[in-house]
Amino acid sequence: MTKTILILKDLLPEQIEKLEEIASDYKMIYNIEEAKPEETEIILGWSNDLIPLIEADESIVKWIQYPFAGVNTLPLALFEEKGILLTNGSGIHQYAVAESAIGLLLGLTRNIMNSARDQVNEEWVDESNLYELHDKTMMIVGAGKIGIHLGQIAKGFGMKTIGINRSGREIKNMDEQYVQKDLIDVIGKADVVVNILPATDETHHLFNADMFNKMKKDVIYINVGRGETVDTDALLTALDNDKVLFAGLDVFEEEPLSKGHPLWSHSKVLITPHIAGRVESYPKYLYPIIKENLKSFLKNQDVTANKVELESGY
Repeated sequence: MTKTILILKDLLPEQIEKLEEIASDYKMIYNIEEAKPEETEIILGWSNDLIPLIEADESIVKWIQYPFAGVNTLPLALFEEKGILLTNGSGIHQYAVAESAIGLLLGLTRNIMNSARDQVNEEWVDESNLYELHDKTMMIVGAGKIGIHLGQIAKGFGMKTIGINRSGREIKNMDEQYVQKDLIDVIGKADVVVNILPATDETHHLFNADMFNKMKKDVIYINVGRGETVDTDALLTALDNDKVLFAGLDVFEEEPLSKGHPLWSHSKVLITPHIAGRVESYPKYLYPIIKENLKSFLKNQDVTANKVELESGY
């Protein structure tokens, strides 16, 4: 019986041609209707419509390449039960998300947000008290590939950098680093806190009232990670009581953010609609991960790039 690779993510024709060469014993298919549980072994991309195919007794799915970094919305327990390998798009977004974090930061500190509003009304408002990043300390919480690149950019502004990760593994471009469990004890060191955390049981509402209370007064808070990591009511309180000077937010507990939500109209908040990770070309960044993993899978029935630990969720 012919085994198939289901491709649901756009790739360039020359990339597909190369994959066909690498996996010459497989048939490439491009829509879910063609996928048969007893034939589909590899899935490049994802749709919840695939769940029945994977749940089928005759399913032979062994590896799924998810195109994005965060996997919290996927049926991880099902993948674990079926013994399916999962890889993600970690690293694809490192430049885009880091640039978005800086864009939010400058939009707030250099008064660009308010100036854009004033432009609509043709008002010339000379804001003399602006905020400089030079000599400030940026703390990057969830400092993986994105955080490493963001640290490099921050140093270009003359900032001090502090990295926070779960494992304690060395983080490049950081002047100091700590593990996540110690965050509440060191959060007060930061002038700018950038949240790049994934959504897991461990990180749910990690940024709560206690965490905001431990921050330095007039801290700037940027979230380009996941909305579920923040208690929104606690953030609003911190903004209203001037603990947090500004907040730049790309992600939210509730998405899309509902009409009338107080964050929309808050004078100290700059919002983007979960676009920080958008890149110019997904094929450009995703293909090398797919190629490496396909070669590894065909050789060893295992994957080497961006393998997700299903139990931990990242």
